[in-house]
Amino acid sequence: MVHVRLFITPLLTLLASLALATPLFAVDDAFLRWREVDGIAVRYRDTGAPGGAPDGEEAPPAILFVHGYCGAAANFLPLFPFLAPSARCVAVDLPGCAGSAKPDIEYSIAFFVDFLDTFRRRLGLESFVLVGHSMGGQIAAHYARRFPETVQKLILVAPDGLAGEERGWRVIARLDPLIEAGLALTNRSFVTIALRTIIFHDPTLVNPDLVDCFAGGLLTPEGAHATALITRRIIGRDPVDELLPRIPQETLVIWGENDRLLSPRWAPRYIELLPRAELRILPECGHAPMLEKPEQTAALIAEFLGR
Repeated sequence: MVHVRLFITPLLTLLASLALATPLFAVDDAFLRWREVDGIAVRYRDTGAPGGAPDGEEAPPAILFVHGYCGAAANFLPLFPFLAPSARCVAVDLPGCAGSAKPDIEYSIAFFVDFLDTFRRRLGLESFVLVGHSMGGQIAAHYARRFPETVQKLILVAPDGLAGEERGWRVIARLDPLIEAGLALTNRSFVTIALRTIIFHDPTLVNPDLVDCFAGGLLTPEGAHATALITRRIIGRDPVDELLPRIPQETLVIWGENDRLLSPRWAPRYIELLPRAELRILPECGHAPMLEKPEQTAALIAEFLGR
């Protein structure tokens, strides 16, 4: 039993530490949308008019946000008040995560790339700025390389994906028999502790609403199973090292100076490999700049897009 606990404890830390949740302000249901994509019910947030731009008016530029492991579209809501006045902001709950359906399927980076392309076509997004956080950054990098004609600019926020970046979590993610068991032991108290000690630099920002949003998407049988599938089939796979030099878009990399999950020491490697990249480090900020420093993060994005 002791040996099982030795494996399950770090696994639980992985599951909650990589996870993000909820906005730090009240969710505006006016942005909430649902759509079926390839038979999967998908929940997303969209500041654009449901019917598109009125006749005779030019549609605003679009920004598509992709969340990280166990994250949610709501992770990006704190950015919307700053960016939505001049851009259409769209953030999606990936299949298997948050409020979207959680089918028992072969999740992979390639699956999520295919899903995003179908999703953006269903929304009529011909070209857009692509923003990816953590695992979403890895997905975004693969998408930008595979569909370069659709991505105007690329923004990676504390991105995952470099070989070795996940350290020992890659080994834990391969312990298939223990993944489901570890998820079954996860509870709100553990999530709260993990968010305060690993994700956020300022633990006082972790409130009950934030914990509830994450726990609500994970602490269900279907949520736990989908998370287990994503863990086994994505964590530590499909590294971006070889594709980054072939990404043509201008790229902004944003990292929290105090990120305890994915260390900012990996940031220079992204800048070295990406042909047209620049780096911005946010002081006194952890793994979730859009949640912990939304105004500063939005200002960096707006300045980058305004050039």
